[in-house]
Amino acid sequence: MRPLLVSIPAVVALAIRVAASVPEQASFVTTLGRDTVVVESFTRTAAKLEGDMVVRVPGTVLCHYELDLGNGGAVTKSVVDVKPVSAPNVAARHVTITYVGDSLRVDIDSAGVHSRFVRAVPKDAYPQFMTGFGSSYGLYSSLGVYEVLFAQLGGTFDSVTIPSIDMQSGRTVKRDFVRRSRTTIDADYFRIAWTHLTLDDSGRIVSADANETTEKTKTQRTAYIDPQKVAKQFASEDKSGKGIGIASPSVTEKATLGGKLVVVLYSSPRRRNRTILGNVVPYGRVWRTGANQATVFVTDDAFDVGGTSVPGGSYSLWTEPKKDGSVDLIVNGQYGQWGTNYDSTRNVARVPMKVATASTPQENFSITVTPTNGNGGELKIAWDTFIWTVPITIK
Repeated sequence: MRPLLVSIPAVVALAIRVAASVPEQASFVTTLGRDTVVVESFTRTAAKLEGDMVVRVPGTVLCHYELDLGNGGAVTKSVVDVKPVSAPNVAARHVTITYVGDSLRVDIDSAGVHSRFVRAVPKDAYPQFMTGFGSSYGLYSSLGVYEVLFAQLGGTFDSVTIPSIDMQSGRTVKRDFVRRSRTTIDADYFRIAWTHLTLDDSGRIVSADANETTEKTKTQRTAYIDPQKVAKQFASEDKSGKGIGIASPSVTEKATLGGKLVVVLYSSPRRRNRTILGNVVPYGRVWRTGANQATVFVTDDAFDVGGTSVPGGSYSLWTEPKKDGSVDLIVNGQYGQWGTNYDSTRNVARVPMKVATASTPQENFSITVTPTNGNGGELKIAWDTFIWTVPITIK
């Protein structure tokens, strides 16, 4: 369904009926496989939405947000506070945005730097809060804010394209929301995939499924959870070495084939008790073969991979597993891009890999290059119970 740009003030406001004197409280728990990665707790009245996100990746970070709501649910002011509890590489941040007519007044304190500016915004722009850190910036979008937005749009809106104001920066990007049925809405994820939202009859979000996105998370609505207690618990687990840490750490694999150096740079996701093939890694689609940025293969010398000759240089590696159990390795001339930016016109090799099954699941995704004889070696990609290999020879 093609999104249509609609005027927010023209639709019916506040389909979620909550008495102003009786605050509504709820929480959302987001999991990545077996691991809880975000807990969002919020309180909403007719005049204010106030919430906290406890983000667990790469360490515990407490994000507090507030929306002041004017007549009809329009936002007049937003405040965001980012407090790293046990994530030393995350900077504290305080952002206040005042919404005045067709402009924003933005005040930012971040890492000791204070900035103020005024920015024009498109008509019907609406604030949203998406957060994550490092390579996981899109880890989570505030569902509490989504609920207020959907109420502002009215309970029967169809498909809309909304100028979305980033509550942490004041920047504006377009976001699409498509109603698939009375109780299902899809929220676009960087215009490359959809997060599937399920609502109840009163318009409250009860779940979110981001498995089609690169985040692969699932979210469930629960009774209110104290965010301070959650942050304290997660920080304690970080301190004891039981935290999640970086979701998909960067790995550098080096090998010497025939006296020549070969390097593979990739990010290693964890299995987290999930079904990998056909789920995390779909059949019939080109996969980034790791996480985050596209996997990079580097050698100065010409090489042969699976019977195809390739000049020396830097390349990205991709794979395409198929339902019949086969898998192709793809060597692509573009490199350094994010792992969803695949351009098939720049392929330089596409070769079948040998497929085997491990007797026990492997938790961490891995790519290895192992010398065999002479100038030859084996490139192996392994995760869960799959093992994919292909011969590689330096010329």
